[in-house]
Amino acid sequence: MSSISLIVPATRDDPFRNGELATYQRLLTEREGVGEVEVVFADRAAVDRRSLAVHPMIQVVDDAANHVGLLRQGLAAARGDVLIVLDPARDYAPEAVLQVYETLRDGDADVVVGVPRSGRKLWSLGGARGRVLAILGRLALGTSDGLSGLAALRRSAVRALVAESTSVSGSLVLLDVLTWCSGTLLDVPVRTGAEDKRRIDAVKLDDLRQLKRVLDHRFGTLSRLIQFCVVGASGMVVDLSLYAILLWLFASFGFGSASEAVAGAHGAMFVAACLSIWAAMSWNFALNRRLTFNDSREGSILRQYLTYALGNALGIAVSLTLRLYLPSRFGVFARHRLAAAAVGILAATGISFSTSRWVVFRRKPAVEAERTESAAAA
Repeated sequence: MSSISLIVPATRDDPFRNGELATYQRLLTEREGVGEVEVVFADRAAVDRRSLAVHPMIQVVDDAANHVGLLRQGLAAARGDVLIVLDPARDYAPEAVLQVYETLRDGDADVVVGVPRSGRKLWSLGGARGRVLAILGRLALGTSDGLSGLAALRRSAVRALVAESTSVSGSLVLLDVLTWCSGTLLDVPVRTGAEDKRRIDAVKLDDLRQLKRVLDHRFGTLSRLIQFCVVGASGMVVDLSLYAILLWLFASFGFGSASEAVAGAHGAMFVAACLSIWAAMSWNFALNRRLTFNDSREGSILRQYLTYALGNALGIAVSLTLRLYLPSRFGVFARHRLAAAAVGILAATGISFSTSRWVVFRRKPAVEAERTESAAAA
């Protein structure tokens, strides 16, 4: 017989109405093949067990934690073979909990997410926009409802429970579940109450950081590479904009006139190019450290900056070499010099990304060991 842990990351802002938890527990206990059903109630303050009318019950109290922090503490305390996460901020009908559990029990999915039946109020948008967001959510997250507050998962799906304090930002419980769960995801339509609110207007910057963590977890290096390229594109804008401004300033003060440029003796152009490239590289470093590799900011920022600069210098050298060498050796590139330049740019991007990913912003071994231990304990 399987045991179930019903995990409720509650706050004083979203209290359960009296008797709801007992109803959920009773319905689950009545299912065939179910043994013990424990309720793990994580809240900012202790509550009277008699008012919740549930047994057995584990209570977790942390007055400083948000939804995500309470969820993780509740998961750490849970003992069941099947874990059901229920967000009290959402108005799910009692049978919705049964639907996600029975779908998980009878199918091959590792994680089952409860979504409103027939896509009702999906993402607080209707019609075509709602369907488009549902498709994008399915492709990016594995579920059409990233705002869901109800999910059932097998304990074997829990690969690593991220415990670093820097990773507990955000308030969307399902997005946090998706950052440390692996396996097959399945959506199941469930019934919600009349007062159910999607709360998409409440999405904040920390919730977007949660979304990034999910994408990094699901797509790994590909997700980082896309972010790296986006940052690089913004750096190109910085480079070209500053370059144009500096040339204009130098010309305004009498440096780098048109005649000097024609003669090729344009020292101001060289200075402007060096300054703009340095500014763009620093811009890219800051954004990549803050965005692309935001979970690897340990250690000396000076060491990271110098290593990043060396990696970019190597990439630039390779790019220039290929741009000049390929046309001199291969006829196709001699006829299409821009293609040779494109090959050089791709090679430089690969070198720069590789050094950034595995040298500049590498994770400390202690952190990796902590992740491994957490996964083993789960």
